Amino acid sequence: MTDRFRRPSGEGIKTHWSGFRPFYDYWGNELKRFYLLETLANATDRMLRDCDRFVLPSTQEVLGPAQLQGMSFELFQEGRYQLIFRLRAANARGKKATFGLVVAKNAQECSAVARNEHRNLQLLHARAPEHVVRTFRGGVIFLPDRYQRPGHGREIYAYLTQWLPDYDELGVNKNLQCIANTERVHTFSLADTERIKMMMCETVFRTYEAKTHTCMAMPEIASGDFVVLWSRRGQLKIRMIACRKLLNRVDPARVLAEVMNASWDWGGRRFHLMPEDPEMLGAALVNAWGASMAAQAVARCSNETSPGRTRVRDREYLEALQALMLK
Repeated sequence: MTDRFRRPSGEGIKTHWSGFRPFYDYWGNELKRFYLLETLANATDRMLRDCDRFVLPSTQEVLGPAQLQGMSFELFQEGRYQLIFRLRAANARGKKATFGLVVAKNAQECSAVARNEHRNLQLLHARAPEHVVRTFRGGVIFLPDRYQRPGHGREIYAYLTQWLPDYDELGVNKNLQCIANTERVHTFSLADTERIKMMMCETVFRTYEAKTHTCMAMPEIASGDFVVLWSRRGQLKIRMIACRKLLNRVDPARVLAEVMNASWDWGGRRFHLMPEDPEMLGAALVNAWGASMAAQAVARCSNETSPGRTRVRDREYLEALQALMLK
């Protein structure tokens, strides 16, 4: 597989593709792909030249209507469902901008996930713009069959997002500490891991909307749903870049219970979404909902006879959280 190649693409636009290499999950397994990256590059160039309805319009939404002169696509990240390219675009007036191009990994399940994810991110960004990535337009890229068989082509869903400079993919290692998944993996301290958990919980709470009784479903951290900005001086920020499902017909107590119950098997150990210290979860609640709504949610969650019989696994933790809300 070649690492890079260059070709002209439609009306003076030159494209450049790079970064073609395998990616691996947190356990060292190579991630599966369903088409060649060169096939995707050729198909995208052909689309840009002939009938693109989402890549060029999205870039011109930011750069203005001037003719685009160059576009470079660098494979930056890969998950179970999608490939993420860093797209740099420049126009004839010298203006430049960078985007994320999210491309589904197949025409069936992954494209359905990407289409739904695009719609969810648009909705949630409007609710929590400082916590959820901004998206632009989406559409399909047609990949022809490699053997030129009629009817065997595939339509792959893709969409554009804002680019978040200096953010890295957020993951978790076997010691249940958060990591920045870079070429030289950075392991966050236990204290910073707890801060990151608090920020992830706050993001979930901020996506709740009382009018529609909807909220993001619990994140899939192993699938690259969050990215993190960090520095050696202790700076930490996160942003959600993927959301495949929404919770419907939920109240704040149910959202709190979902967060408190969220955990994943990580090599035989449990990684919990909520921080170990109830004060940190309480701060996330108050930051997102305000003191009054946070206290009401905790009180309602504590009452097992409430509608829906909301339950949490850790009653002692919930009691400590309720005591904090009464201070």
